[in-house]
Amino acid sequence: MDTAAANDSQSMMDWFVAVRSPHDILEKHGSFLACELVFFTMAGLTLIHALRHGGRLKYLWLSTILHGLTVESVSYFVPDIDNFWHAQSMMMFLGRRLPLHIILFYPAFLYTASVSVSKLRLRWWAEPFAVGLAVVLLDVPFDIMGIKLLWWTWHDTDPNIYDRHYWVPWTSYYFHATFAAGFTIVFHGSHFLFTKAGRFQSAGCVKELVCSVLTGVLSMPMGVLEFLPLYHPLHDTYHIHSEVCVLLILFMYAAVVWAADRNPADLARSSKGWFNLDELSLIIIIHYTFYVLLVVFAKPERVMSLGVHEPVGPCSETTPVYTAFGHVLSKKKYLCLDGYDEGYFDFNCVKDKPHAGMNWYTVCGNPYPNHVEYICVVTAFCIGGFFFYWQALSRSSTLPQTNAVKKFKAD
Repeated sequence: MDTAAANDSQSMMDWFVAVRSPHDILEKHGSFLACELVFFTMAGLTLIHALRHGGRLKYLWLSTILHGLTVESVSYFVPDIDNFWHAQSMMMFLGRRLPLHIILFYPAFLYTASVSVSKLRLRWWAEPFAVGLAVVLLDVPFDIMGIKLLWWTWHDTDPNIYDRHYWVPWTSYYFHATFAAGFTIVFHGSHFLFTKAGRFQSAGCVKELVCSVLTGVLSMPMGVLEFLPLYHPLHDTYHIHSEVCVLLILFMYAAVVWAADRNPADLARSSKGWFNLDELSLIIIIHYTFYVLLVVFAKPERVMSLGVHEPVGPCSETTPVYTAFGHVLSKKKYLCLDGYDEGYFDFNCVKDKPHAGMNWYTVCGNPYPNHVEYICVVTAFCIGGFFFYWQALSRSSTLPQTNAVKKFKAD
């Protein structure tokens, strides 16, 4: 192999996967390293749970991975939705855009939410919306603390993420709710079409792999479809704040779930104890405890977040953003160092600011504007989320049957 070919091969390998020393992350971005380890642990526990219980659960786990790879890959390479950049973790993929722990984010959240909701024994038409709400409950403290601690950064002028909640785009919550609901619809719907097995009972490797691949590929389009009738007309046409759109969709989801729960299926209220300790309940304890500790003890002003960020360039250049309803919105093509509006980071910890043309640089964290407020908000969401999952995992029914195959029957 000649030198040019060797360099091309090395460049391709570096694009596909790159590594970073955990010591360097610990020194400059300790909370981010902790986040990685927490997601490794959570994803590992979900895999253990899936293998221990068998049935379709291992295919549910696989489907979450395939879904995550689809969502993340499309997000990085479709210009109209390429609007966030992760910090550099121990292992990065796809041009240093995709951290390994973000792949594991999907089983950690989606698998946990899906199995927990299944124990509520809701009607089939309500379960996807319950899973969407359950994922949002896991996501809120992650989103609030993740952006404050610079685990990623957002595009500062993209109209789809411009409206914020503690620097979290409101549409992030919309995304998690609708994509989780779409995932659940495709995962169970494809199984219903192709098999006669119970909803968590395996119909054989070939059929289940087909269902998993379909779920991985089609869940994102299904989630996008849920954006169309509400968010885009209200936000893009009538310029209604994203907060209103998100609260409307969450209210509608909650109304459907409540209506189903008012007429529960058999065994939906059964319980064998005050607290059931298994892999999923351990995940819930780890998850919410981690964010309570973070919001109390983490120092965002000490963070130095290295990685691929929004490219720096002239303040005047813009680029179009095409929406599903044919609207053409606009955002700045580059990060304008003289006029960006992202109060969670600056460049005070580096000697020289990045210059035009750069997209690999370090951003610096800022202190809490009101630390007590952050503690109250994050802790409240953690307590609320823990209460929901305690009810689902320990005060509801048992896990639906996963072993013997029998004719499908909707709950």
